[in-house]
Amino acid sequence: MKIIIIGCPGAGKSVLTKRINDFLHYPVLHLDKIYHTGGKSHITRDELVKRVSDFTSMHDKWVVDGNYISTLEMRVKLADTIIVLNIPSEICVANACKRAEENIKQGINRDDMAEGFDHTVTEEFLNFIKNFEMDTLPRVKAILKNFPDKNIKFLSNYREIEEFTEDLRKKYTE
Repeated sequence: MKIIIIGCPGAGKSVLTKRINDFLHYPVLHLDKIYHTGGKSHITRDELVKRVSDFTSMHDKWVVDGNYISTLEMRVKLADTIIVLNIPSEICVANACKRAEENIKQGINRDDMAEGFDHTVTEEFLNFIKNFEMDTLPRVKAILKNFPDKNIKFLSNYREIEEFTEDLRKKYTE
């Protein structure tokens, strides 16, 4: 299985990736980890495409977590399962702020983020989260509409995520 997990920042993409990989044990690529190079710096889109391409061609099974709409169509073509976390923006804002506060307070870096990443939550980032459902999600849906042969799951709350994860675990461990 080749899985991509997309959704608003703070929706729980990395948490879901970790949870399903606890039983799938697939190679994982966190796009945030390779895109950001520390502080506010990042690689180019071309470099992102190359790294995703290299990773997906090296493995028969994998999980790629992250948004990056500029490479979404490419990743959907490569995947067979697309999981879209469609969590309400107010929950995503709260999660992103809580996560940033914990990371800054504890002085730790998440394993799904680049070393030296600046965890400060900016107004621009908050606005991106608040407007994700209106601005980005329609673009995601438009891309996904072109791939009716793919297994696409929209999960809109944490109960649905839990049920999906449990069903997947049963399917691959029993």
